[in-house]
Amino acid sequence: MAFDYVRATKYFLLADFLKGFQLGLKYFFRPKATVNYPHEKGPLSPRFRGEHALRRYPNGEERCIACKLCEAICPAQAITIDAEP
Repeated sequence: MAFDYVRATKYFLLADFLKGFQLGLKYFFRPKATVNYPHEKGPLSPRFRGEHALRRYPNGEERCIACKLCEAICPAQAITIDAEP
């Protein structure tokens, strides 16, 4: 049974540990890739139009145009819209 010098060198010098430590140091000095969400907001797309909401006229009348966005976004499928011709 021959003595394996390469395997012994890797074992005693902790080569895998040092490779992992080197990788950790590499990412330690890079800028953060995450955003602290509630306190910082990320950039918005120019196509972002906000949330779906039923708007009203100043006199209180609803401005529904039967676009069916409310029906599409409702998770419980509790909204149905019948458009008048």
